[in-house]
Amino acid sequence: MKKGIGPVLLMLMLAMPVWAAEASAPAEADQERIRQVVKEVLREYASSLGPKHLNADARGLMQNLGQDNRNFMRTHKPAYFKPFVDGQRPRATVLTCADSRVHSHAFDATPDGDLFMVRNIGNQIATAEGSIEYGVNHLHTPVLLIVGHSACGAIKAAAGDYSGESGPIRNELDTLQVPKGEAGINSVVLNVNNQVKRAMAKFEEKVISGELIVVGAVYDFRDDLKQGQGKLVIVNVNGETDARKLAQLEIVQATEQAAPRPRRSY
Repeated sequence: MKKGIGPVLLMLMLAMPVWAAEASAPAEADQERIRQVVKEVLREYASSLGPKHLNADARGLMQNLGQDNRNFMRTHKPAYFKPFVDGQRPRATVLTCADSRVHSHAFDATPDGDLFMVRNIGNQIATAEGSIEYGVNHLHTPVLLIVGHSACGAIKAAAGDYSGESGPIRNELDTLQVPKGEAGINSVVLNVNNQVKRAMAKFEEKVISGELIVVGAVYDFRDDLKQGQGKLVIVNVNGETDARKLAQLEIVQATEQAAPRPRRSY
């Protein structure tokens, strides 16, 4: 018998009378007791697994993370952390998708202390409202940047039949309003526009007063919008979506201009 399996089997045997009682009298207290026993069994089994049971991909990932973190610590001295070690003053609240292909290094080379990042499937306000409120109302970021992306899996799912998904996933997809059968870049842009509209309604007073500007963009790593592969394309500013009018806005023009970045000591 493999090491660690014995205690697990013992716990299962001890739990059997409880399960038997559950079969005849499904009281809520009994059900909760069963859940707790099962959780304890799983914890005991997980703790019994030796290194040889570790998934190779998981091992490789953790090795990469550890090495990259050590490199980061080696190349970033205490002075680097000084501006934000005791607090944060980000310049933007950024709502973007949880997709692994979308990360801040594509549009901010030094995001530490700069971006208050909020991520979920479909870069949507409905399922991250509290986090966004914190960035806008408590951290007082002057910009709320909503970033969609090409080939978005959430948009593809929302445009199709997702009735077979779990309840929590269905709940998140339900709040994405895109046409059925339309999973391409047009629906990605539509979703960004929908989120900008919702943000403007939510933070209406701040937008009107000029305290907050809401920017919608698409990180286009497939070049679906034909403006360059990997470009962050601005598609909406405070509800304005006309490309010609957007091009005349100072905030959009600024994205095309080179600017010196604050120097940090490493």
